[in-house]
Amino acid sequence: MSRQQHDDELFEIRNYYYIGNYQQCINEAQKLRKPSTPEVAIQRDIYTYRSYMAQNKFLVVLDEIQSSSPDEVQPLRLLAEYLSSKQKREAIVGQLDQRVANNVENDTLALVAATIYVNQNNLEAAYRVLHACESLEAVAFIIDILLKIDRVDLARKKLKDMQEKDDDATLTQLAQAWVNVASVSSTSSGFANAVG
Repeated sequence: MSRQQHDDELFEIRNYYYIGNYQQCINEAQKLRKPSTPEVAIQRDIYTYRSYMAQNKFLVVLDEIQSSSPDEVQPLRLLAEYLSSKQKREAIVGQLDQRVANNVENDTLALVAATIYVNQNNLEAAYRVLHACESLEAVAFIIDILLKIDRVDLARKKLKDMQEKDDDATLTQLAQAWVNVASVSSTSSGFANAVG
């Protein structure tokens, strides 16, 4: 089965997640009972667990992800532990630093690491861990980081990369909106500063 067919199986699940409709993402994932490949099943589970965490249902993720779960899913357990326990956060960040020091083995780990680093207000580490990833989601996350540090110029360059990969993707459209809003905001604040 081609990559396009895999993407079609996950299309609604992924899009509901990206637009923040987490319950509908979970509902659609539950409808996909017989995925065409193990890879599709893993991706379905990743979006499901991330949606549960977005709803602050960390215990569901902690209960369901075991040591026998696929490697691609394992980082989500670390994120659930981080988000659910303020007391463990420093230890988890230390563990994460060691894990990503040499090599980030999959996109899920990169996205989890970046999420944790952003929550720690360590945007440089988040950017660094995402920089090697080529997925649209990683590039969108990089754009978000660049906009946080008022680097609209660099965000525009990353947006062009996304548009070259898939101009019609929901994430590309969202990232374009973020960059456009930031451009207007920086232009209007620059104008206000010049006038005021």
